[in-house]
Amino acid sequence: MPARTIASRGDPRMGTTSWVDIVGYIAATCTTIAYLPQVIMVWRSKDASGVSWGMVLLLCIGLSLWLVFGLAIHRLPVILVNGLTLILTGTMVVLKLKYDAQRKQNA
Repeated sequence: MPARTIASRGDPRMGTTSWVDIVGYIAATCTTIAYLPQVIMVWRSKDASGVSWGMVLLLCIGLSLWLVFGLAIHRLPVILVNGLTLILTGTMVVLKLKYDAQRKQNA
């Protein structure tokens, strides 16, 4: 039995929005916002030495694959959360490159 739906005001290809989509949007918001304090802390402190390259790169790969998956199945919550978190992670990569280079230069 399909999930109950409400009228969608978004992309017509997405059809209707179900309670599952709503849960997805809430999860997307939580997941994306959860990464924001780390980016802000690194930006303010100008120190990314506590951020692991392995974690950042693996997260970028995973988010990219989830984004491709979301696009393939046309699920806006999956697309949004992974696209936005990928942008935040890309910001972390830039900050880590910048601050690690500055730290090496000052050493």
